[in-house]
Amino acid sequence: MVNLIEGVRVLDFTHVHAGPLCTYQLALMGASVLKVEAPDGGDQMRRMGRGAAPGMSPGFLGQNANKRSLAIDLKTGEGQTVVQQLVAQADVVVVNMRPGTTERLGIDYDACRALKPELVYCAISGYGQDGPESSRPAMDHLMQGESGMFLATGTLEQPVRVGFAIVDSSTAVIASSAINAALFRANRTGKGAFLDVSMLECAMTVMGLNYYNYLATGVVNPRPGPNPLASIGSAGTWECAEGTLLVNANSYRGFTRMARAVGRSDLIEDSRFDSMPKLSQNSAALRSIFGEIFKTNTAAHWDRLLTDAGVPSGMLKGPPETVEHAQLAFRNSLGAIENVPGMTEPLGFLGAGFLVDGLPTTPEESPPLLGQHSRVVLEELGYSTNDIETFIRDKVISCPVNV
Repeated sequence: MVNLIEGVRVLDFTHVHAGPLCTYQLALMGASVLKVEAPDGGDQMRRMGRGAAPGMSPGFLGQNANKRSLAIDLKTGEGQTVVQQLVAQADVVVVNMRPGTTERLGIDYDACRALKPELVYCAISGYGQDGPESSRPAMDHLMQGESGMFLATGTLEQPVRVGFAIVDSSTAVIASSAINAALFRANRTGKGAFLDVSMLECAMTVMGLNYYNYLATGVVNPRPGPNPLASIGSAGTWECAEGTLLVNANSYRGFTRMARAVGRSDLIEDSRFDSMPKLSQNSAALRSIFGEIFKTNTAAHWDRLLTDAGVPSGMLKGPPETVEHAQLAFRNSLGAIENVPGMTEPLGFLGAGFLVDGLPTTPEESPPLLGQHSRVVLEELGYSTNDIETFIRDKVISCPVNV
């Protein structure tokens, strides 16, 4: 098990995607993450999609392994008392509620800092905690539009959303990075931190080159066509006898290597293609020539041939093909956990995207049922069996039957 931040205690008050993925990253690095949920349904992601067990949707399963779940009503005085005790023992608190909500629940930064001055508190929101737009609701597709991603994707006629929740995901990774940096400072100086993470700003950060160009020149990158690389005749995608080939020979040297690799060295001497500008000027003709060549064999054949020739290439894949990638198998990049609720076979899990001392960052503990650890968490705080039964009766906490 990876232990980069072993012993770090994280209170996770997040829901849906950006927040839970952030704390999942921390859990994969070795942190002890306690997911604090409302008893009446918990994290909304539990119900977003059909799961094999109630409250255990695929989206929830995928980003909540290696966590414990406490189902507690923060609108009750007893619930707030329990959470205050947990905050006093925590190293990190993560929330992704709209600004103002944490104050009503008694888990805002000032309240938590009073209990643990050296606490690292991370608040994830759409536009930041303050400012004229801070109260606006934020969802991934809205933030893609607000940040300019829509206009950087799709076609000239139809800008489109990136096909996955890229703003949520990038916000999660940036937030986990900020938390780790703040923990490093806290360990050195004893000083906590208030991390105000804005989805809008995270979206701009990962758009990088688009904004670098605008800030330096005042020019907005032209909106791409269906395949922006196709403006260069030796780069883009091609349909093959079987599969789709991806090539990024976007330099003149790349073009020459590509031409030689496919047995068409004569193209290098062709006056239409004897310079980089001409590769763009005559891109349609060059693409047509390569297209006829690539139709004669499979994408796998051409991919191996081009790779051996030093030409950047790949093949179009979907999740079924990608999870079978030999490189992922070699690195043990996908983990598997048995006895996940509702699953009859071991369930595969993504890791954090890196190895640590040769070990994969994949989870070992199953995602929790709602309130699965409510009893044990209260026992750890010193509550008696009678206290816990009273909390259950009064609906302050909930836990699954026989747990």
